[in-house]
Amino acid sequence: MSFTRAHRRPVVTALAIAGALALAGCSGGAGASTPAPTETVTTTATPTPSPTPTGPDLADPASWIVSFTGVGPIEVGAPIEGTASFMTAFTVATQEACPWVTAYAADGLPSVWLPDPQSTGVVNQIVLQAWGGPASAAVASSPTTAEGVGVGSTLEELRAAYPALTEQQGKYAVFYAVTDDAGHWINFSVTDDLVDGIVVRDEAKIDSEYCG
Repeated sequence: MSFTRAHRRPVVTALAIAGALALAGCSGGAGASTPAPTETVTTTATPTPSPTPTGPDLADPASWIVSFTGVGPIEVGAPIEGTASFMTAFTVATQEACPWVTAYAADGLPSVWLPDPQSTGVVNQIVLQAWGGPASAAVASSPTTAEGVGVGSTLEELRAAYPALTEQQGKYAVFYAVTDDAGHWINFSVTDDLVDGIVVRDEAKIDSEYCG
């Protein structure tokens, strides 16, 4: 009997020690290791800068767009005095007999007139015309509408470009006009089935004369 008791006592002691060690490992006491904090890195995408808008190429009037409110860099409602800085491809062609018409001309290009009979100092209409030459010669160098119509275009091309084109009766001849329904108009004069003049203004009208 004494042999059996002496043999079992160490076993019980060993089990007790193992249990104590297991409890110590789960208790999170002073001896337990603490996980290192995880560092969160936030990256911010660098925005791509928007391209700088560019205006009309002053050296290339053929690339200018005729809109319902302007022709290239010239806008209806802008001061006439400042237009000279835009017209680097042209020379001043204002006539002494009619100083109220600021005019610009260049070889191979339609002329640009800014009539101001009321001396307002403001662009109230922009006249693009085959002045001093045939309209057919201007077709390759004329500013055009977004639909591709310029001085030198045919009447057929004009009608095809603008299904809503209206026929207007001028003082001496019929002309054609289209509107953006916001009070702005592009007017077209036609001679021998060719567009020989384009007038941008806030009404369906082409003056019968500008210098007279």
